[in-house]
Amino acid sequence: MLKRALAALFAIFLVFGLVGCGGAKDEEPYEEIPAANIEDTDADMRDTILYLEDDYGYIVPVMKQIEWVEGIGAATVSQLIADSNVDSQLEYLGLNPILAEGTELSLSITEGVATIQLSKGALAAEDAVGELNKVVALVNTLTEFSTIDKVNIRQDGCGDTLPLGTDISAAFGAFDLNVMSSLSEQDKENASKLLLYFVNEAETAIVPVTKYVGGQADAFAAMSELVKGPGEGGLRSPFPEGTELLGVTVDDNGVASVNFSEEFKTIGETPEREKALIRCIVLSLMQFDNIDEARILVDGNEYSSTSQTTMATPEFVNTLE
Repeated sequence: MLKRALAALFAIFLVFGLVGCGGAKDEEPYEEIPAANIEDTDADMRDTILYLEDDYGYIVPVMKQIEWVEGIGAATVSQLIADSNVDSQLEYLGLNPILAEGTELSLSITEGVATIQLSKGALAAEDAVGELNKVVALVNTLTEFSTIDKVNIRQDGCGDTLPLGTDISAAFGAFDLNVMSSLSEQDKENASKLLLYFVNEAETAIVPVTKYVGGQADAFAAMSELVKGPGEGGLRSPFPEGTELLGVTVDDNGVASVNFSEEFKTIGETPEREKALIRCIVLSLMQFDNIDEARILVDGNEYSSTSQTTMATPEFVNTLE
């Protein structure tokens, strides 16, 4: 299960011995992210990536348009606060905000390092893995900004350790998402890392998964692992049963042609699943620098049940209306 996989990651941050909360460290006030330094967008709204947690403990990126304001970083983090009045769409997607309802916060940055100050209980969780999940989601949300490389987290009533043991004494860089590996840290150094995309249990959202494999990390390896399926609870493979990978080629123009067995065709009977499957395939391929587009074949022939067989990269993994 995912929690067992995350437990190894959590051990890095766990402080053994007495775990408690002392006084929060004082922070010098720095200038908030100026709107002029944010990527170009329209005058009123900004496409912003939020990281949320699903019911099975997976961290899921979702794009939401939020109002363009000064202090856009703090405004973005505010979108991670639970609010029973506005969470209906998140509930449908099977996603949950990561900050407690009523959380107060402030954000400052200097030299690429953001410091987020949270009110007491903001990162409250049921267990240590859940607490770390909230840290991962918060850090990855903030590091989506080009002006932020690392994040310091401070919570009122706590010192360098959160109540369930997560060490927050140092700034965090962006985390790999939903790591699935039984390998030791030493073995990981000799393994290849792949980013794969599966659908969640409710088939309402797409979940990125980081997986370590032996051999080279290339398009064939990614498609092979995608066809195998997630191998963990709470995720689904959108491939029709019995689908086999017959081959992958990448031409000089950056078009990856992925050839599947005849069973693939049955996905056309369920358009929503077909859409999710194609999205998972394309997103998994676009991690490679030599691939710009994807083309799906079935037994060597172009797959014609979709409106187009050469598919550009989706702009976002998931989108909130």
